[in-house]
Amino acid sequence: MPVKARWLILALLLLAMTLLAGGCAYLRPLLSGVQVTPATISPNADGVDDVTHIYYTVGRAANVSIYVIDAGGSRHYFRKDQRRSPGKYDVYWGGVITDPQVRQVAGGQQLVTSQVLPDGAYTWLVEATDDGGHSQKEQGQITLKGGDTTLPDLLDFTVTPREFTPNQDGIGDRVLIAYTLAKKAERVQVFLEKPGRDPSQAGLRYPIAEDPTATASEPGDVGYHAYSYDGGVDLNAEPPPDGDYVIKAEAEDRVGNHVVVSSTLTIKEGGKPRADVAGGQINWQGEQSRQVAVPLGQTLCFTATVINIGPVPIRTSGPWPGQLYKFSENSNTLAQRANEQSWYQQHGSWRFGINFDTTWVDFPFRWAIGRKQDLEARLIDGATQYYLLPGHRGQVSGCILFDRVPPVGTQFWWGGLLHEAVEVANDQVDRIQVLVGAP
Repeated sequence: MPVKARWLILALLLLAMTLLAGGCAYLRPLLSGVQVTPATISPNADGVDDVTHIYYTVGRAANVSIYVIDAGGSRHYFRKDQRRSPGKYDVYWGGVITDPQVRQVAGGQQLVTSQVLPDGAYTWLVEATDDGGHSQKEQGQITLKGGDTTLPDLLDFTVTPREFTPNQDGIGDRVLIAYTLAKKAERVQVFLEKPGRDPSQAGLRYPIAEDPTATASEPGDVGYHAYSYDGGVDLNAEPPPDGDYVIKAEAEDRVGNHVVVSSTLTIKEGGKPRADVAGGQINWQGEQSRQVAVPLGQTLCFTATVINIGPVPIRTSGPWPGQLYKFSENSNTLAQRANEQSWYQQHGSWRFGINFDTTWVDFPFRWAIGRKQDLEARLIDGATQYYLLPGHRGQVSGCILFDRVPPVGTQFWWGGLLHEAVEVANDQVDRIQVLVGAP
């Protein structure tokens, strides 16, 4: 046989083998080996026939759907158009279908995202569709009986307030989240979510922990549950960025019934407050070589500057700079004497304080961290509140009249910044000796 003819035959054989290899996938069935066993299940988490085992083999890349059809002809999906590569697959099914529905419950609406189908006879189908649009399906019968179809309803879901400022100023710092769980749940989650731009995608989530002091119910138990959310600021974490959010609660029981409730929340001026005494210095009147001599009956005076170095406004309250204290009193007794309720210690208020080493009241002498002209006044719930804005400075000044001799052993005096009922933000600022002598 001529050489040219032999090469032609060889080329034709190679071409045939290539076509045969490429078409092998099409010689295999698109869907095979489908089994669903057992054919009767009781999805109630009692450990006996709770699920059926579904087996199938995909011959080539395809989208696979698994669903059942009820007696009325309605279709209920377990899997819908799930991409599968060629191979063998198996999955357990416990009678749960994903057919989101909005239902009315006590306190509002609830989204049911998955639930156990009612007892009855159903037709199951496993269907595969390849990239060329070719489909193949197998079907059979399955019966559900004794299933647990009761939902773990989340009743009376509330979020109060719907706008808050997690910045530890003592006003609107926390959000109360509450609900009543109607059925014991295997898992309950509450979280803050920033909606994504794509409605089909979930946004960034911030989990919220249940407050064990606010309820007698254990997590997941039937009954009232409460959450106190501070944005994480009390743990020295930065809260979520300012903006509009959704608060969601999800509950799921042992058989797969799953519900979601939601509400909205707006965060404003959130952040960890921070302040500092400018230069860490106090201008002590009459100070020389770290000492101040004050005759009995005279005053120890000072000036200082406070800077808001944080990202959020910080709230303050009187007594105002320039206020004179007697050594025998403190900020609370002064508030009583002056009949000024706002001068008493307030949760979240910032004040500049003077302390000494033998006092039995920490930082007994306190002043606002700026003059009124240094601050921004805001009317909140009918009361005027004063804030030092981020990057702004407040001037502080005051005097202490020594109407009596300090206790024996008193040597050192210093300043500090107090975030009342939260922390001493700055302590031991510009420490000096004060010598109180006879007039």
